[in-house]
Amino acid sequence: MRNDQIFVLLLVILLPMSGCFDGAVGDAEGSDDSDSGDTNINEVGQNHPPVISASITGSVEQTEGANCMTDGVQVQARHAMTDWDGTIAQAGWDVDLDGTIDHIVTDSEGFTILQIPLAGMTYYNSTSGSYEYVTRQQSVVFGAQDDSSEWTSSELFLIQITESRYYTSSGTTYYFDLEPCQDFEDVTQYTFNVTDHPDDASTGDTDYLVEITRTNGQAGIDWSRITIIIDGNNEGDELCSEPQSNYRCWIYSGSGLTSTSTGQLWEPGETISIKESEDLQRGDQGRIEVKILIDDTYVLDWYDYID
Repeated sequence: MRNDQIFVLLLVILLPMSGCFDGAVGDAEGSDDSDSGDTNINEVGQNHPPVISASITGSVEQTEGANCMTDGVQVQARHAMTDWDGTIAQAGWDVDLDGTIDHIVTDSEGFTILQIPLAGMTYYNSTSGSYEYVTRQQSVVFGAQDDSSEWTSSELFLIQITESRYYTSSGTTYYFDLEPCQDFEDVTQYTFNVTDHPDDASTGDTDYLVEITRTNGQAGIDWSRITIIIDGNNEGDELCSEPQSNYRCWIYSGSGLTSTSTGQLWEPGETISIKESEDLQRGDQGRIEVKILIDDTYVLDWYDYID
C-alpha cells in the first residue's frame, strides 16, 4: 500500500514539470530553424567575381613590319586567375582600351607576349636637361569574366618607348628603325657619283668641297649606317657629320648653295654637299679624297685634284 502512495505522489510532482521541458525543447528547436533559415536566404543567388592578378614582366621591344621598319612594340605580361563559385568564361588583355580582349588567355596562369601597333600609340613630348624626347605610349589592362557575366579588371599598365631624342649640339637621335628593307645584301653594290662643288674655287677655310649623289637602289639608307671621310691637302682624314656637330667637316642635303640639313635617310638620287668648317682644303689647286663606308665597309674611295 505504501509503494502505491509513493508512486502516486511522484506522478503528481512530475506531471506539471513535463510542460516546462516540452516548451524548452520546442524553443531550442525553433531557434535553430530560424538561424539556419537566415543563412540560406543570404547565400541564395549571390555570385562572387573572379579573382585575378596581372603584371608586366618584360621590357618593351620594337617589332618590324614586312618593310623592315618599326611598326609597333611588344612586351611580356603575366596573369593568374580563378573563380570560387563558378567558371571563367573569357579572359585576356585589352591593348587599346576599347573594352574588347585583344589577347585571349585560357590558362589559369601564365605569360603572354602583348603586341601593340605603333599607329595606335599616343605621342608624349618631354624635356630632361638639355634633351628633348619624343615618346610613344599606350595603356593596357587585364580582365576576366565569369559564367555569371561579372567582370574583374586589373589596374591600367602604361607601356612606353622612346622614339627620338634631340640635343642642340648633336641634332636628333632616332631609336626607331625607319629604314626600309635594304636594296642589297652586299653594301658594296651601292653606287655614288662625286663631283667638285661649284664653291670649291674659293680660297676660304669654310668652303663647300664636293657633291655626292647616290645613284642606285629604291630605299633610303639610314644615316646612322653611313660614314663619310674627307682627306684634304691641308689635313689628314676628317670624319664628316651633320652641321650641328663639332666636326671639321659637315654634311648637307642638296647641291649648290641651297643645301639644308640631312634627314633620317639618304634617299636614292639624293645629292649631298660636303663643307669644311675649318681649313681642310687650302687653295684651289690640290688633291682631295672622299671615302664612304656603310656598316663599316668601304663602298667608295674617290680622289681628284680640285681645279
